[in-house]
Amino acid sequence: ATDDEYEEIAQTIRHDLVYSQYGQDVENLIRYIPNTADGCCLERELPERINLVFLNTGAAYGLEIFDNTEPIESQRERGSTMITSGYDEISEAHLMMMSNPNSGSATASIDRGRGIVSAHKMKTHFCDDCIREILTSVEDEFIDEAVIYDAEEKTFYPVTEGDLQIGDYAFHTYYEDGSYEIEIAYTGE
Repeated sequence: ATDDEYEEIAQTIRHDLVYSQYGQDVENLIRYIPNTADGCCLERELPERINLVFLNTGAAYGLEIFDNTEPIESQRERGSTMITSGYDEISEAHLMMMSNPNSGSATASIDRGRGIVSAHKMKTHFCDDCIREILTSVEDEFIDEAVIYDAEEKTFYPVTEGDLQIGDYAFHTYYEDGSYEIEIAYTGE
């Protein structure tokens, strides 16, 4: 790269790292960085109630085992294992989810990558109100490049060790070998 190209790349990186460097002053990030989103990505119709949302991309990945397209018993009878994967190119975080409808269980693995959240990228996908709620929910948590989002209650939860119940699903999250593992169980009838 030429010196000018290098400087442009370095400037972009400096802007993208602003959240990592100044994470404690959330209100200034919201106030002084212009929001360029055409609409909040969470206002669109999400196919599932419970989603893992990557903050740099706005991409939502369903964490539910069963969908609403057909009865749960029919989905259990098919018994096929389903795999979902996702990637956030800025933080280099990976998601791999394997679900087994026959047993009503699933496991999601989140490899954190670099752990970078870009306030500028968030401002291209989320409205300022959602950004404020997201950053408040992940405050003082180890992983902050993704959140669990309950689309029905419009509530954000940090990805952190422990147990969580949302609707008919129970989540048990733990940290192992550099990744967060989420065990998901269907608790409904």
